[in-house]
Amino acid sequence: MQFLKNKKFYFLLSFIEGASVMAAELLGAKMLAPYFGSSLYVWATVLAITLGGLAAGYFTGGIISYKRKTPFTLFYVLLMAAAFTVLMPFTSKIVLWAIGMHSLIPSVIVSSFCILFPPVFMMGMVSPLIISTITDDVKESGRVSGAIYAISTIGGILATFLFGFYIIPSFGLTLPSIITGIVLGIIPCIVLLMKKQMMKSIGFFLLCFWAFSVNSTIYSSGVKVVYNQEGMLGQLLVLDYPHFSKLSKADGVNRWLFVNRISQSMYDSLADETQQEEKYFAYVYKIESYIDSFPKSSKALLLGLGGGSIARQLDKKGFSVDVCELDKRIAYVARHYFYVPDRVQITVDDARHYIRTCTKKYDLIVLDMFKGEDPPNHVFTEESLEELKGMLNPKGTIIVNGLGYINGSIGKSMRSVYKTFLAAGFNVKVLSTDKNTDMANLLFFASMGNLKPNADYIAENKIDLNDAVVLSDEYPLLDKLNAEAAKRWRVMSISAFYSDPDQRSIPVFK
Repeated sequence: MQFLKNKKFYFLLSFIEGASVMAAELLGAKMLAPYFGSSLYVWATVLAITLGGLAAGYFTGGIISYKRKTPFTLFYVLLMAAAFTVLMPFTSKIVLWAIGMHSLIPSVIVSSFCILFPPVFMMGMVSPLIISTITDDVKESGRVSGAIYAISTIGGILATFLFGFYIIPSFGLTLPSIITGIVLGIIPCIVLLMKKQMMKSIGFFLLCFWAFSVNSTIYSSGVKVVYNQEGMLGQLLVLDYPHFSKLSKADGVNRWLFVNRISQSMYDSLADETQQEEKYFAYVYKIESYIDSFPKSSKALLLGLGGGSIARQLDKKGFSVDVCELDKRIAYVARHYFYVPDRVQITVDDARHYIRTCTKKYDLIVLDMFKGEDPPNHVFTEESLEELKGMLNPKGTIIVNGLGYINGSIGKSMRSVYKTFLAAGFNVKVLSTDKNTDMANLLFFASMGNLKPNADYIAENKIDLNDAVVLSDEYPLLDKLNAEAAKRWRVMSISAFYSDPDQRSIPVFK
């Protein structure tokens, strides 16, 4: 086995290990997203667990490399890292079902630890072991260490781009995790086979075979999965629910769009709106009633598309509708599964970039942007609202759809949005779509002119803005201020999974 004396062979192992670390981190974060979302605290936990696992692995690998009990320790470690990577989709599903309903933050931390720490810890041991294996001269240790860590990092960079932009969106999470484990484990497996280490190698092959067979299992549920795709912007699900609510006809279905299992849009094709049955969410009808007085030739911009409920209603009323949507998958879903007409012009772009580059003027601008339960920080700032102001015709109106909490600590984010509109010079009114704040949306109406009267507006003296913050580009605090409200929505979402046996039958991710 002359190749075991070749440094290039170990550089290859280092490259694969570095790529596998970043693949595991991205895959682990996305495995958590359907349960816990992809908010700041989720990513902070994932990063902390990853760095902690690597640090523990570096330290342990250094100790083992010093003792060097066997010349094949490196390959045993790589094989164990590969096995843990193959198991990630299955351990994650077990862990999420077991502890997902407990307190949210501890559940995120424990889940991240159980899913990510084992493979990352084993991978962290690899670099010290490689350095120890190929370095005999102390004078060369610094140069060799630098080369190993540089090659490992390059592998991680390439894997980040590859998994983020292509592999996860194209193949989901389970299959890439299994394949990553196989790529990481195949070389050590061959080496150990050549050295007659049969049981370890056969055990790894059996594990991979089991993983592929379990992954091919067909799940049955009363809920039909119409569309399911993973991506860097979250998990996208389109589901048809038979008899999901009293609003559905006996022979019909409700179609829902979920991002990270948080509902974004609902469309009941058989709802009889003349009988007060809702085809869309209630906030859509509130917006519709407000725009009734707009001329049919009005121009509207919708920032955030979802299932296209608002876009469809605006188009139906004769508006010329432009849409800016960040996620091209949502644009596809809105066209193909929620029937947004071709007349609606959809641009795939970041909303803030679109605002800055768009030269059109609009009579109506609707901000309906959520990534799961979180509105985007950078759009709801005073500077952004000043830019939006320049896109409005003189009597134009901005409407914002937000979470339903306006009072108490849980409502501080929405009060801050309110205060930021005031700071930007707008006249602002706000209404709630439901008395139950957990089920409600808040709608903000803002204009430089007079706003259409509405008896449902919340009285200004009932909204205490003393602790609210004017949001700015320098201090984009909306994620932090929204954390309590986002947490509450996430907990309700998880509860819905558990309470509905049909939803429990749908795989957490593919």
